[in-house]
Amino acid sequence: MGIPMQEEIVRAHFHEYYAGIDAEKLFIPDLPKREFGFLRPDKREMIRHLSFYDVSSLKSYLMSIPISHVYSSTAIYRDPSNKDMNAKGWEGSDMVFEFDADHVKQLKDKPNVRSGVLDGSDWSLIKDHTWRLVNDFLLDDFGFSQNDISINFSGNRGFHVRVSSKPYLQLSQEGRRRLASYINGADLDVDLIYSKLKQRGRAKIIALSQPGWMSKVAKVIGDGQNSVEEAIDSIALDIDENVLLDLHRLIRHVNTLHASTGMIVMPVRDLESFVPYEDALVPCDEEVRVKFGDLRPYSGISVGGLTLSEGLSGKDMRVNRSVAVFLVLKGLAQGNN
Repeated sequence: MGIPMQEEIVRAHFHEYYAGIDAEKLFIPDLPKREFGFLRPDKREMIRHLSFYDVSSLKSYLMSIPISHVYSSTAIYRDPSNKDMNAKGWEGSDMVFEFDADHVKQLKDKPNVRSGVLDGSDWSLIKDHTWRLVNDFLLDDFGFSQNDISINFSGNRGFHVRVSSKPYLQLSQEGRRRLASYINGADLDVDLIYSKLKQRGRAKIIALSQPGWMSKVAKVIGDGQNSVEEAIDSIALDIDENVLLDLHRLIRHVNTLHASTGMIVMPVRDLESFVPYEDALVPCDEEVRVKFGDLRPYSGISVGGLTLSEGLSGKDMRVNRSVAVFLVLKGLAQGNN
C-alpha cells in the first residue's frame, strides 16, 4: 500500500525545508545549555531531555526524525540532557509571554479562531495586544531594553515575546507572578485610582507622562466617558500566566516548522507589517493538487495569495505546496493525485 498523497506532500515539505535551511538560523543564545523536546503529531508523549552542542548537530537531528513539533527550554542548565530535573543544574530562565488567539477575549468564541484559521481582523487584534505588551508594559513600565526583547511568530495562532535579560534570569516564580498580575490588572486598587484621579486631575496626570497604571487609566478614561473599571479592562492584557511562571518551560524553537501548520516559527522584526499567512509560509515554487473541504467558515481568508471561499468547497485544483500543506494539516483540503 502506497503512502497517502497528503502525507507525502507534508513529508516532502518538512524534509526539504530542513535540508535547505542555513543551520545558523537555528541558533539561540546558550544553545548547548538548552533542553530540547520533540513531539510527533500522532504521539502523546514528548521525547525530551536532549541537548545539542551546536546548530549543525541540531539540523542533522531534525533531518533524521519524523515530522515533529520542536521545542527548546526557556531555561539554561549545566546538564540539560539529565533526565532528573533536580540534577540538571538550573542557571536561570528567560521570561516568555505567549499571546495566542484564545488569549484575546474578543476572539475566543469565533468559530474560525477555535479551528485555528484566522482572518485579517483577528491577526490585527493579536498583533495589537502583542505590541501593547512590548511597548506599554515591558519597555515603558518595566524598563527592559529593546535589545533584550524578541518576538517570534508561534507558527500557528499567535506570538511569543521573549525577554532575555541576565539580571532577570533567576527571577523567582513569585516575581514573575507579580509581573503577570501587573499586566493583567489583577491586583489594582480601583478606589485608590479613583481617589488619585479626583485629587490630582486627569490632565495633570497625563501631563506628567509617567509610566504606570495611573497614567494609562487617565489617558483612556476620557472626560468621564468610561469608568475606571472599564478603562482597566480595556488596557489589561490576558497573558498565559502558566507559561511565564514555568521556569522549565519548553517553547517552540526558532525557525523550525510547526507540525500543525507547516509554517515557520520565525522572528518578527516589524510586527505591524508582518502577515503570517504570507511571511511565515516556506518559500516554494512547486504546485500540488488538492481537493478542498468545506471552506464556508473561512471565506475571505487569504493564505499565500489564495483566497478561501465557499465557491472553492469540494473543488480540485493545483496550489502552491506550502499553501497545500497548511490546508491539509488544518483539515481544509486533501492531497489529490
